[in-house]
Amino acid sequence: MLLMVAAAAVAGSLVQSCSVKKPEERKKQMATAPEEFREIVPAPEEPSAPEVALPPSKKAAAFLRTDGARIVDARGRQVDLKGCNLGNWLLLEMWMLGLNGIRDQYEFESILKQRFGEAERNRLMELYRENYIAERDFAMVRRFGMNVVRIPFNYTLIEDDAQPFQLKEDGVRWLDRAIQLARRQRLYVILDMHGVPGGQSVDHTTGRAGQNRLYSDETCQKRLAWLWQTLAERYRDNETIAMYDLINEPFGDYSTNSHLDKLVHVVDHVYKAVRSVDTNHIIVIPGARQGIEFYGDPKEHGWENIVFTEHYYPGLFGSDPSPETHAEFIYRTLPLRKAYLDRLNAPLLVGEFNSVFARVGGAALMRRYFDEYARLGWSATLWSYKLLDKDGGLDEDTWCMVKNLDPMPPFDPRTSSLQEIEAWMKWLGTMTYAVYENLGAALTMAEAPPVPLPEYTILPVQPPAADPLNGWTATDIGNAKPGGQKVSSDSAMEIYGAGEDIWDKTDQFRFIWKKANGDFDLTCTLNTLVKSHNFAKAGLMLRSSLDPAASHFLVNVFPDNSIMLAWRSFDGSVTEQKMLGQVSLPVHLRLRRKGSFLDASLSVDGENWTKTKVHLTGTLTTGGYIGFAVLSHDNRFLTTASFENIRFENR
Repeated sequence: MLLMVAAAAVAGSLVQSCSVKKPEERKKQMATAPEEFREIVPAPEEPSAPEVALPPSKKAAAFLRTDGARIVDARGRQVDLKGCNLGNWLLLEMWMLGLNGIRDQYEFESILKQRFGEAERNRLMELYRENYIAERDFAMVRRFGMNVVRIPFNYTLIEDDAQPFQLKEDGVRWLDRAIQLARRQRLYVILDMHGVPGGQSVDHTTGRAGQNRLYSDETCQKRLAWLWQTLAERYRDNETIAMYDLINEPFGDYSTNSHLDKLVHVVDHVYKAVRSVDTNHIIVIPGARQGIEFYGDPKEHGWENIVFTEHYYPGLFGSDPSPETHAEFIYRTLPLRKAYLDRLNAPLLVGEFNSVFARVGGAALMRRYFDEYARLGWSATLWSYKLLDKDGGLDEDTWCMVKNLDPMPPFDPRTSSLQEIEAWMKWLGTMTYAVYENLGAALTMAEAPPVPLPEYTILPVQPPAADPLNGWTATDIGNAKPGGQKVSSDSAMEIYGAGEDIWDKTDQFRFIWKKANGDFDLTCTLNTLVKSHNFAKAGLMLRSSLDPAASHFLVNVFPDNSIMLAWRSFDGSVTEQKMLGQVSLPVHLRLRRKGSFLDASLSVDGENWTKTKVHLTGTLTTGGYIGFAVLSHDNRFLTTASFENIRFENR
């Protein structure tokens, strides 16, 4: 997530492992949209060759720029950029074409070249670009109430591996064309290099899967910097362009973070190359799967007029597609991201997002996300504008704004004849659209439609209080996020604790303790525990030391009111557990040591106790640390546990 949370994965990069479920009625249409959304969209027209040159703008003051954590116009008014990606146009993704068995654009083009020769391959690719996205599509984007398009493109569109450091005029004209068509519809443009020289990840969304050479090949790094410098010099006076998105999803090998230091170097190199010719445009600093924190403060790099970017797909690519997932993301993850970016005083571009599934909110949830991002001062572009489907028609679960209404003509680059391929590519420009009218209606309504998300407790990221302790000491074990406490009296306090868990071989939690000398008796009433996670914990602990791997005994309560006895018999051994039952809070807890035995007890009335006796060894027989353990099970946040009737006796 990121978090990437979501953090964070690419639309379509893992689509095979996260299949979109389709209803039996393949052409089921969306509900009728309100009349105010029904506008006339230009009919499909015979595509014309793109114009090569764009007149430079003479109003440099009209450029968008950053102002702290906001994007503003020339008058200093906040601009909320809301739009979509024109994916699969200038960089092809096979799943978006409805093709199976072809890995990526590189293989797609290689098939055409092998069958028909290089010249014909090039002609067919030009024919594809002429038809896949045209003026009617930019008009459609505007009809959805959007004001920006993100244009993903492959570096091979504008530079040939056989002739590095030479700009292909027949490629850059497509960027010119995109900018021109966007300007006609009063849309801003984000130029997004979706595939870079050498590849920024092993994924097929780079245009060529399986390579990841950007971080190790200095020539690829120099080519990337040269490409962006050349584009920036060409477009430096063009106010239609909102941002330069330098590198889409630099995810490396998808499993390690070994590329992050090099990524910082590469981004800094490209930033300086752009700034050497263009000080007008916002530059987008790309997030990795590991987030953006590894960059540090942009001011320390000398970066100005920048935004960070991350891609958010809660409920997809391995996480549960449920209303609870989206509620957690909106109420917990987003505030954390906002707090971090506010500390950096930098804005964010949510370059890709989609909820896909109708059962989690559909169009209403997409409107909710656009509104949430705007409320935070962020820009957002959904993935993606357009998809193709062999059978045609819109499904209830969808990645797109428009699809082909009718079935696709037969098409397979491996077997179709040249005439059939040409006919298919021309069909792209004339096909009738099935339009996601519900999404258009949701995005253009004056008031957002309701979204049935469950309520989620807003968790603090900083302790609400850090009162001094009388006779107790607080330690955040295992580098847990610093917690705190509100002390009401010598016998009552609220404890705010983070940490991932007390489990396995090491622990991370907040511990408020005393030295345990000889026999003792510690009792308390646990009144409340905020549900930060199903496995949040609060209870009493005897621990041999403050080391994360120390041996211990713990009696704790979970948010579902179940009670557990857990223990680690030796330092560094695996934690074991025994469920003691389930009671409603408040519950009375007790740890009492007498010689080499420990009684772990619970009571619903404070008088009648259910006791579990355990045998102690080593340090735990005469020494150690006794006290209160609290953890959120999510080290980004603090949970809250309230204790009263605290009584400690040495015997």
